[in-house]
Amino acid sequence: MTSPMFLATFAALLFLQGEPAQPVVAPPPAPAQVPPQVPPQVTPTSPTESATPAVESVLTEPTEPQKRAYIVVDRVSTAAGVIESDDENLIVLRDEKNRLKTFTKNRVISITYLLEGPAGRRVRVVLNDGRVLVGKLVEDGFENVLLEIEGIQTKYARAAVTEVLPYPTDQELYERFRDGLEPDQYTARYTLALWLYNKKMYTDSKRELESLREATNHYEAKQLLIEVNAQLALMAPRPEGETPNKPTKPVDGTELPTRLLTDADVNIIKVYEVELADPPRMQVSVDGIRTLLEKYSDSPLIPAKASEKQAYFSKDPAEIVKTLFALKARELYPEIEVLGEPGSLNLFRQRVHNAWLINNCATSRCHGGPDAGRLMLYNRDFKDDNVRYTNLLILTRSKINTLPLVDFDKPTDSLIFQYALPTTEARRPHPDVRGWTPALTSSRRGLMEDFVAWVRSMRVRDGDYPVDYTPAAMKSPDAPAASGPDR
Repeated sequence: MTSPMFLATFAALLFLQGEPAQPVVAPPPAPAQVPPQVPPQVTPTSPTESATPAVESVLTEPTEPQKRAYIVVDRVSTAAGVIESDDENLIVLRDEKNRLKTFTKNRVISITYLLEGPAGRRVRVVLNDGRVLVGKLVEDGFENVLLEIEGIQTKYARAAVTEVLPYPTDQELYERFRDGLEPDQYTARYTLALWLYNKKMYTDSKRELESLREATNHYEAKQLLIEVNAQLALMAPRPEGETPNKPTKPVDGTELPTRLLTDADVNIIKVYEVELADPPRMQVSVDGIRTLLEKYSDSPLIPAKASEKQAYFSKDPAEIVKTLFALKARELYPEIEVLGEPGSLNLFRQRVHNAWLINNCATSRCHGGPDAGRLMLYNRDFKDDNVRYTNLLILTRSKINTLPLVDFDKPTDSLIFQYALPTTEARRPHPDVRGWTPALTSSRRGLMEDFVAWVRSMRVRDGDYPVDYTPAAMKSPDAPAASGPDR
């Protein structure tokens, strides 16, 4: 039988499926003598229905050697340094000026032991206000804690941090839970394989699924194994001469999309969707500005004096982008880096893609799996820009029976909109397939209005960006234009 400790720990593992690099709000930490509570178990039913964490797991690495410490002596003074000696009563620090200081432990407010490398290790940071952050540790210093979350480095004052704890890697978690499983725990073994799949640990997931299939006729394991093999096939090196967009046949013969858009593709789509009346954060490379000033020096939009040209490098990026658009200097658009998100794409992300497409159309048993038919959408890592913008191009460039999935002239005639309505309300009802349910019911009228608002807000129609991408299911796609309209 499975021990209660294993079940509790396994529940914590399920919560790790979410977004461990995301900051999450948690209650203040419990006193040291009270064991932390494990959130109730939430078992996902498909690769795209991973559990959402309420609080971060409390799993940590074994205690490490303690070499540095930060001490809150009283309400007005602190101390930090290298530990010279440490016992149950006293701690001696050597500060940055090479001075030794001795502290009686029961007379200070708190002692925090700092982590030692390596840089980039995953950690759990508990703040004084009760928030818990999980990310990559850049530095655990005397003055600040520098943490990287989703590629963005953020500095937290040491005084605001309660503790920094090592966080186990995915591989270490996998080995820990695998060792705790019994051969006849089929459901738990499948859940572990599913967690590995969501973590993109496809080889490990395949090994667990194949072992499970040998032991029992597990239907969901069989279906998941198909998707795992498909992912491994997509990751395999391409034969020489094969084009990036050429469909790849996984081992079961189903046809899946072959690649995601690149970061450069994503950025150029953002550039074409920039609304200058309300621009997102942007920056233009120094080389791009220099080329603009040299190549278009005859334009009245470019300053003539050397001093004005020099000042142009400090100009508001939005003004430089405005000039690039006015000159239609499309060859320089890649020099624009859009750091924020244009309004039209923000609306697509929140109210169309994440709100109903992913949870309805793009599930693994619908248009996100082997039985997708003529429309295939990505559903893994759907919060990733590359995934979302790939789905955007698939939607805006695809047609079924000559009808566009997104109709920019009549948004409510869009096939994707009609297919999401109840069959009694749709002019073009969704085909009768097992498991289908309408996504845009009368109770979700706000989503209908947001879809129309999104279509009307798009600056570029029909996915007509200068991006080389052909949806996998399209038989005779229209070639994208060399540039977007009016830019």
